[in-house]
Amino acid sequence: MHETGHQAAALLGLVDSLRPEIQRAWRDIAGAERVAWRLYERWISEIVADLYSIARVGVSSTMGLMGLVSLPSAFVFRMAPDDPHPFSWIRVHLSCAFGDALYPDPQWRQLAQVWSSLYPVRLPPGKMRVIQALLATMPAFVRLVLGHRPVSLRGRALGEVLHGRDRSPDRLVRLFQEWMAERSAIPRTRPALAFAVVGQARARGLLTPEGEDRLLGRLISYWALQSTLQANARLAALPAVPYLPRPVPAAGQLARGRRPVGRPHPGGRVQAGFRTQRS
Repeated sequence: MHETGHQAAALLGLVDSLRPEIQRAWRDIAGAERVAWRLYERWISEIVADLYSIARVGVSSTMGLMGLVSLPSAFVFRMAPDDPHPFSWIRVHLSCAFGDALYPDPQWRQLAQVWSSLYPVRLPPGKMRVIQALLATMPAFVRLVLGHRPVSLRGRALGEVLHGRDRSPDRLVRLFQEWMAERSAIPRTRPALAFAVVGQARARGLLTPEGEDRLLGRLISYWALQSTLQANARLAALPAVPYLPRPVPAAGQLARGRRPVGRPHPGGRVQAGFRTQRS
């Protein structure tokens, strides 16, 4: 879903339209907060892709990100000057902040607290100041991104467009309960919504890790089978191509350098029933 977010951002020109707004935000700011805004500007392409993922699959995106970047602390806090991705520790906090802004629920703050407890900040003073500035400016940055109104959206705010009425945590829990009451409804659910439902049920403790694994495995197998059957049906519906027999070459039009056995060529050798001329 994150990579689809990159495609959506490119089609809408979001990165190019957001950068000038972020630059205006830090123009009159000095110190660590200026550094924080400039970092947000550098990371904006990856942040927008993460935001799209949160909008489509909800807390599944944040929990998946936490699983992906749960590495030794040296990597979680690594700030590479040329990396377009936010460093892992702040990236998870950004995911929680955007999730809470799009779909308010205590779960986002709980996830942020769990992440901070897993990776307590013990860094040199310089890096500590940067992290504190990033956290302090994060609410304003989230509001700026969600309130952004690019020309491509014809006056609508980005947050308004991304918000899905069927992606709120309570709505996803109700959908999961409907699944449990009527199992035939599960395969009829669109894939992105299905991932959102499963992730939300897992976050609420309604689904065990083993149950999540089995359910997603069955869903992915079903979608793969349906995709194959639909592709075969489309191919079968294509008009048949008439068979055209391959023309037989006329006598004397054999390929150059290939002569039937019995008509030796000077300097040639016999191979596989044909005498082949040496080059």
